[in-house]
Amino acid sequence: MDWPPRPVMRTVRQSHSAGGVAYRPAEIDDDCAGGVQMALIATAHSSRWQLPKGRVNPGEDAVQAAVREVEEETGLRTVVEMFLRTVQYSYTDTYRRVVPETVHKKVDFYLLRVVGGELSNLSLEVDNVIWTTPEEALRRLTFAGERECVRQALEHWT
Repeated sequence: MDWPPRPVMRTVRQSHSAGGVAYRPAEIDDDCAGGVQMALIATAHSSRWQLPKGRVNPGEDAVQAAVREVEEETGLRTVVEMFLRTVQYSYTDTYRRVVPETVHKKVDFYLLRVVGGELSNLSLEVDNVIWTTPEEALRRLTFAGERECVRQALEHWT
């Protein structure tokens, strides 16, 4: 055994995901900004509220991934109206790893108009899905970058 022990080198990987603000016109009796409702998902035992998103698969572009991931996580079929922003962050992945891995993640977010489907939490990746007003979304969303996406969408609607 070497002494002193050599430090274990943490690996680093890049990750690219896409998702978005999936919205529909609000019900007539709803009083919300821009007259819309948006879909949010809950993860981490419903402790984390976020916009639906997921990994860009090989051979897929970010737009295709955003539409696919939103449908997988919410049950909603959408069309892309516009690019909102890219959010970048890093985290340490320890899931099933002997050596933790640093992940540099890039997420492309789009404004997605709902054209079909039904809000559903059947995905194993999410704990809950809800329709909410933009104002409520700004209060619930866990991550600042996702709140900025909602603010950009609000500018588009108003």
